[in-house]
Amino acid sequence: MSVHAAVARHAGDATALVHGDERVSYRTLVAAGKAVAHRLSSEGVRPGDIVPLVLPRGAQLIAVQLGVLMAGAGYAVLDPRWPESRIASILAQLDDPVVVGRPGVGLDITCPLEPVPLAELASGAQAAPVLSGPEDIAMVFFTSGSTGVPKGVLVPHRAVTRMFGPDGLPGFGPGHVTPQVAPGAWDMYAFELWGQLTTGGTSVVVEESHLMPSRLRDLVAEEGVDTVWLTTSLFNLIVDEDLDAFKGVRELYVGGEKQSPRHVGIFLDRFPEIPLWNGFGPAENGMLTTVHRMRPSDVDVPGGIPAGVPVPGTEVVILRDDGSPAPAGEPGEIVALGSGVALGYLGDERLSRERFPRPGAYRTGDVGLLDAAGILHYRGRRDRQVKLNGNRIELGDVEAAAAAVPRIRTCAAVARTDADGRVAQIALVYTLADGARLSPQEARKELGALLPAYAVPTRFELVEELPRRENGKVDLSALESR
Repeated sequence: MSVHAAVARHAGDATALVHGDERVSYRTLVAAGKAVAHRLSSEGVRPGDIVPLVLPRGAQLIAVQLGVLMAGAGYAVLDPRWPESRIASILAQLDDPVVVGRPGVGLDITCPLEPVPLAELASGAQAAPVLSGPEDIAMVFFTSGSTGVPKGVLVPHRAVTRMFGPDGLPGFGPGHVTPQVAPGAWDMYAFELWGQLTTGGTSVVVEESHLMPSRLRDLVAEEGVDTVWLTTSLFNLIVDEDLDAFKGVRELYVGGEKQSPRHVGIFLDRFPEIPLWNGFGPAENGMLTTVHRMRPSDVDVPGGIPAGVPVPGTEVVILRDDGSPAPAGEPGEIVALGSGVALGYLGDERLSRERFPRPGAYRTGDVGLLDAAGILHYRGRRDRQVKLNGNRIELGDVEAAAAAVPRIRTCAAVARTDADGRVAQIALVYTLADGARLSPQEARKELGALLPAYAVPTRFELVEELPRRENGKVDLSALESR
């Protein structure tokens, strides 16, 4: 089913969106989407087009996204706060698109929209036919490419709707409420938003870039928020700073980075009744590939907390270097199969052929293994494996060992290179738990008991906070260039 058709099934008086003082029913949201679809069609948008949206996060953006889908097109959210050069590089990849945005922002906005309440927008609704289906492009997420040019992932409707519904992930549907915090250009924005709107739940738009503990408390108390997605780094931060902020949450999904067994253990000891899910997967396979409900016993699993079992509409296989399937217990490249797989990369046929060898298959570049029970265990990125003094080192393994040191709150392992681009040393950049003290010499000794000598970092850098990207993940590139 298409995303907009799934939303339109719930076109009644139940609350679809909350944005500040604005509370929007499904009836109003769908009507506003139809009005936008009619406007876009009159501006020249045709089925199959990609429509860039240079709009701030909020209720109007969501109505415009719905309208784009109703017009048979796909959308790409471009944050107005991005540098103009980044926005320009993305627009250059599109074929003279209709660009939706605020008037007077300094860009070539061909379809200007003033900020108006959705009730006013909905008053101009006209019939909008459903022009697209599950296989058509619904949205484009631009990730950072290795060349510095943003890389567009073409996501079809089926990749989103496969995960939600009667047999889908728990925590979505009538009576459930999720905060929408993720940036609009990131795939987990779709998880937070369309997960509820395609099933009859409620999405609460949060103005802040990250969900801090006090804000989470307010959302639970005032809006009934009960289903939450957090990046691993932010989950760890809330566990450390205000564990009781999770009171009232009924489903908690955490992912985007490798889990910290220490933080998971603290949470489960305090809230054994709250399902805590490890969510793993790239944007190229529709938000999540696997999930695992974390249990106290998982904190002692060698190699880290399991990534879990495939979400609905997805299968996972492990391939050896020669392309043959790896047996249970043998690590290899994780390959995602099924209806969650993207349609390729925008304007990059070579990379699309390489990473999407056939329709419905995506080579992730991640390393993992399947155990005898079919549970996926993540082992890190192929591109985070470095060679130093003849030894291969998984930076994720270094981080997992450091996370097991009680006094370390957050950390990241990075490879520092010399003038010739060769790896010269491994640095551990870390923060400490409140009131803790840990010198570099002590940290080296602690890790020496957990890692082989060649994998112990030679440089330790204590910082107040790790730098983060817009989506909440640790900014590794910033740390590599320190």
